[in-house]
Amino acid sequence: MSSARPARLLRAGLSALSLVLGAMSPAIGSAQNPPPVSIEFEPDSRESTRNADERATKAGVYSLRVRYVKVEARWADSVELPLRPGDLLTREKIFQAMEALEAEINRQVGVGWRLKGEIGVLHIDVDFDQAPAPDAPGTVGVIFTPRYVGVSLVRVGDNVIPIPRSPLPTFYDKVPAPLLALNPRFGASYDRAFGAALGAGIATDLLNLRDPAHPSTSAGPHHLDVSGEATKAVDESFYRANGAIGYRMERTATTLREVSLRAGYDGAHEPLGDGEHSHQAASLLTGIALKLAPNTRLHLDTGYRHTEDSVQANPSAGETHTTAEEQTNRVLIDAIPPAVFGFVRAALWEDNAWLGGGVDYQRLVGRVGYAKEFGVAPSQTIGLEVVMGGGGLWGAAPEYARFFGGASPGNFLYDSPASRALLDAPAGPVIRSFGEREAGIKTRTGAVRGGDAFWHVNVTLALPIPKLSRPLIPDVATDLPGRDGKPLTLKQMITNQIETSGPAFAAAALKSQGVPPDEAEQQVKEIFQEITPATRFIVNDASLWAVKPLLLLDAGGL
Repeated sequence: MSSARPARLLRAGLSALSLVLGAMSPAIGSAQNPPPVSIEFEPDSRESTRNADERATKAGVYSLRVRYVKVEARWADSVELPLRPGDLLTREKIFQAMEALEAEINRQVGVGWRLKGEIGVLHIDVDFDQAPAPDAPGTVGVIFTPRYVGVSLVRVGDNVIPIPRSPLPTFYDKVPAPLLALNPRFGASYDRAFGAALGAGIATDLLNLRDPAHPSTSAGPHHLDVSGEATKAVDESFYRANGAIGYRMERTATTLREVSLRAGYDGAHEPLGDGEHSHQAASLLTGIALKLAPNTRLHLDTGYRHTEDSVQANPSAGETHTTAEEQTNRVLIDAIPPAVFGFVRAALWEDNAWLGGGVDYQRLVGRVGYAKEFGVAPSQTIGLEVVMGGGGLWGAAPEYARFFGGASPGNFLYDSPASRALLDAPAGPVIRSFGEREAGIKTRTGAVRGGDAFWHVNVTLALPIPKLSRPLIPDVATDLPGRDGKPLTLKQMITNQIETSGPAFAAAALKSQGVPPDEAEQQVKEIFQEITPATRFIVNDASLWAVKPLLLLDAGGL
C-alpha cells in the first residue's frame, strides 16, 4: 500500500444497522409519546475487532500520533470524540471513538425521526490519511465516514423514486437554529407561459420554534405548522403566493396516522389561455391520513373555500369578476406494491361551487401515476414514469374553472400529499410542450377557451449514462469474507444485515423490552415489510447524483 494513499479500515461490526422505531401509545387521546426505541444490530464484536486489528496492523498506523480527526457528515465540524490530535493511535482509541460517534448519530437520528418521520440505516467507515506531512512527520489523519440511509415513514414514495439524496447523517445540534426552524427553500423556474421566475418559501412548527434541534417532549405528536411560499415572474406581472397555519397530530403506531386542520390563503395572477387570471381565496381544510398496510397510505380531505376571481380573456377584452363558495374533497393513496416495488399514487378530486343566483357547477378529476427504476447494472437504472388522468365538469362553470392544458406547476408523483399542488384539483391535461394552462379550444373568433372534459397520458423514460452518475452507496469491497469466501461489498454487507441479521436481532431486542414473543415477531414482520423495498432501492440502485437524458411522450385531449 502506497504511503501517499489513505488506508481504509471498514467498521463492519459496530452498528452496521441502526433502526429508530417510534414506540408510541395507540391511544389517540394521549398527549405525549415515549421516545423512539433504538435497536442496534451488531455481528460478533470480537470478530469485528479482530478484522479491524489485522487491517490496521497491515496499514502500519498503530503507534503513530494522530495528526487530525475528521468526521465526514453534515454540520459535523465541532463533533467531539475521544480521539484527538496528538493522541497515540491504538485499537482501543479507534473503537472508543466509533462507539461515541455511533451514540451521537443515534441520538441525532432520533431527532430526525421527530422532525421528518424517518428511520435510518447507519454504517461507519474509517480512513487513515498517511500522506507525507513535512511539518508533522510520523503522524496519521483519521477520517470517520458515517453513511446514513434515511427511510421515510410519512412520504413512502420518497423511498423508491429517484430524488436527490445524500448518504451523510445530519448533526442537527450544529445546524444554525434559524435555518432548522424556518426550513427556507429557494428556487428558479421557467415556463413558456409564466416565464422565468424566482421562488422562496418557509415552513416551521410553532410548538417547536424555541429549540428546533430538540423537539419538545411536551408537545408530543402535536404540531402547529406555519408555511408560506411565493413565486414571481421575472419579466411579467405574474405571481403566485400562499400561506397557511394548521394544527396536525401525528401517530406512528396506529392505523390513524394523522389528523389535520388547516386555514390558508392563496393569491395568484397567472396566464390563462390567451388571457390572464387573477385569483384570491381563503380556505379551511380538514383531513386524516391512514396506514392501510405496509407502504400504503390513504389521505382523505374535505374543505371549504371562498374565492374571488377576475378573468381577462384576451388583451383587448374587459375583465369579468366572479365570487364563489366552494366545497372541495380529495382522496389520495400512495403505495409501494410488494410484487413490483415501484411507487403508485392515485387521487380523486371533487369540487362543488356556488356562484349565486342559482348558478353552480361541479368538477370531478382523477389521476394515477406509477414510477419504477429498473436495474440494468450496479447502480445504473432505467427510470420509467407513467401518469394518466381525466376529468369532467357539469353546470355553468366560469372560464377560470374550465380545463386548460399545459405544463404542471407541480409534479404529481414527487410532491408531498400536503402540498398546494396536490390539494387543488388539476387544471387539465398535462402537455409539457405548452406553458401552464396555455392550451385550450380555439373558437371561431380565434379566442382560446377552456374545455369541459379532458384526458391525458404522460410517459417519461430516463436512460443511464454510467460516467455521469455516482452511486449513493459505493460498490467497494470490504475485505470481509462472505459465506463463499469472497470479499463482501459494502452493498452486500448492508443488505445482508438488513434482510438476514436484522429481523432476528430486532425480535430479540423487542422481547428483551418485555414484548410477548408472538407480538414481537409480528411487529418485526411489519417493520421489515415497511423498510425492505426502500433499503433495496437505496442501497443497490440510488444515486448520489446522476445526469440522464429523458424521452418524453405526452398525449391528451380537451
